[in-house]
Amino acid sequence: MTEANHNYQIGLASYTYDADGDILIAPLYDETEIRETERRLSRTKTLDGGVVITDGGRTAGDRTFNIACQSEESIWNTLRGIAANQWITVSTDEACFKGKLQKLSEKNGKITIEIMIESDMTT
Repeated sequence: MTEANHNYQIGLASYTYDADGDILIAPLYDETEIRETERRLSRTKTLDGGVVITDGGRTAGDRTFNIACQSEESIWNTLRGIAANQWITVSTDEACFKGKLQKLSEKNGKITIEIMIESDMTT
């Protein structure tokens, strides 16, 4: 996230219908990591002293989002409900993603959310 996006929000929702299964959260700028991607690369040493680099490209499924927000009981309760679902939808200014909520924790007045992304729903 850029510094200009301090008013930025992230939407989380149950992938299947749940009347109470959605929330917009204001992430903590310094503790949220959603802007990371890497390529599927492997390097093999060759007998002539060189290397071969195989590039498998990149995909949304290689990404993991780490989101932090201020803790409130209503936010915690909604997120616990969303975490009980098999799949969730994550909406950012970049795209909408399908993923699984891997970890949800609350400590020192902050909620942290770790989401493994499966796919980019906008491509």
